[in-house]
Amino acid sequence: MEFPSRYTKLNVGTYRFKDFQIAPIRFNDRVKIRAWRNEQMVHLRQGQELSAKDQDNYYQNVVCKLFEEEQPKQILFAFLEKGELVGYGGLVHINWIDKHAEVSFLMNTELQESRFADYWGNYLKLLRFVAFDALKFRKIFTYAFDVRPHLYPVLQDAGFIEEAILKDHCCINSEFKDVLIHSNFSGAPVTFREANKNDVKIYFEWTNDSLVRSQSFQSDDIQYEDHVRWFESKIEDSKTLMLLFSDEEKHIGQVRIEQKPDENFISVSLAASSRGKRFGSRILRLASIEFQKIIGGAISAYIRKDNQASIRSFESAGYVLESSLEINNIPSLKYIYR
Repeated sequence: MEFPSRYTKLNVGTYRFKDFQIAPIRFNDRVKIRAWRNEQMVHLRQGQELSAKDQDNYYQNVVCKLFEEEQPKQILFAFLEKGELVGYGGLVHINWIDKHAEVSFLMNTELQESRFADYWGNYLKLLRFVAFDALKFRKIFTYAFDVRPHLYPVLQDAGFIEEAILKDHCCINSEFKDVLIHSNFSGAPVTFREANKNDVKIYFEWTNDSLVRSQSFQSDDIQYEDHVRWFESKIEDSKTLMLLFSDEEKHIGQVRIEQKPDENFISVSLAASSRGKRFGSRILRLASIEFQKIIGGAISAYIRKDNQASIRSFESAGYVLESSLEINNIPSLKYIYR
């Protein structure tokens, strides 16, 4: 049996960050997942061991249907490192009216001791993007029996706050334990549209910003008349995707992806007021997904080696370092999004 490669509610199937991916759960994943669940029942709301028949029935009769539902109660993912299944989880107990969901995660039992913080942290990065940018949820939260203290530092690093403690809320091995609820809230939703001629002035302000010029491979100031000619040619070019991003209050930045015969190039700039707020990685990931949905193909980014903020944004957006090189005698890095 094969499951579809994407959920109806999501535009794409796979989300990537460095060596990690979350992809829609696959039927064949059920065997390893059943073993992990039975080995880690103390962490789960699971009263007894799952049989192979139980697992098969659940995947055939419940999980399979989630892919086509307009408002599924859960969206489940395989968590992969370099293509290998190392965990699974997703968004469960989804409330589509109030736009919130619980975070679910379980990993390979044998790797718990050595890789838990690494896997948990990278999984949360990917899931936050799905929840907040793809699905536009307001809140995600964890509901955890207080038996794994190593959960909480990673949650705090990912921006979760302790929202509630349910005292003596569950009985584990004849001992009552608290339940801790940690929540993470989205910021203002980020939206985008294709740029048009009316945007020429804001693009000019951004491209001539002193920080943008200093980080460019061509650092000279740009004359307005030259900018207008360039801008109008790009928005009329069918092989150039120019996206303008906004939150609820203002424009926050732009991403341009140009389709060339041998390579697709991406560039990004943020409004000065939007820097330092993690908008860079969000708009890069949204633009890259949009490009691959419409056109397809890998995307290349060329970044000055001394531009650490841009490097962090591209890596957080799922771009992977491919090579070092020099551009105009400037030490540089090439990153790829596939």
